[in-house]
Amino acid sequence: MPQRWKVHEPRSPYFVTSSVVHLIPVFRRDAYFRILTDSMAHCIRQRRLRIHAFVIMPDHFHAICSQVAGDLSGVIRDLKRFTSRGLYAQLVRDYAYLPWLAAMRNAARGESEAKVWDDEFHPEQIHTQPFFQQKCDYIHANPVRAGYMDAPSQWQYSSACLYYEGREAVIPVEPLEW
Repeated sequence: MPQRWKVHEPRSPYFVTSSVVHLIPVFRRDAYFRILTDSMAHCIRQRRLRIHAFVIMPDHFHAICSQVAGDLSGVIRDLKRFTSRGLYAQLVRDYAYLPWLAAMRNAARGESEAKVWDDEFHPEQIHTQPFFQQKCDYIHANPVRAGYMDAPSQWQYSSACLYYEGREAVIPVEPLEW
């Protein structure tokens, strides 16, 4: 992994991105979103993950997060591992997504039954408040740029509702204080 994409200061906040293999848009129904949000909430409660901003799009998620104990890479790895199982099981139950299942099985290359997430999560350390604001704005604008909503706070699976309207997000969010 290139040096640019490593967690160097584990307790610092990082902008992270994780994509579904082949950019398969699995997050199109509430059941699929819930698998990821429930896992994020579990990591917040049990693994001391701190999420400062996030958005879940149909084929990827972005977050600005940190981890109190300094194991951000491990927590993200475990989050992806757990959600892989849940997402794959939901796809099998729904049965309507056979081409997606085949693509995920092929991506696994015999390492497991299926591969849901791309390997990397591309961490970029957040050093300054302006950089945090730039990444936060980028995260929240994703659904608008994609044409799903007219305003960032309309997207349910985002922290934009907290930042722009003061409403709670679907998972606990801790805004960064500078």
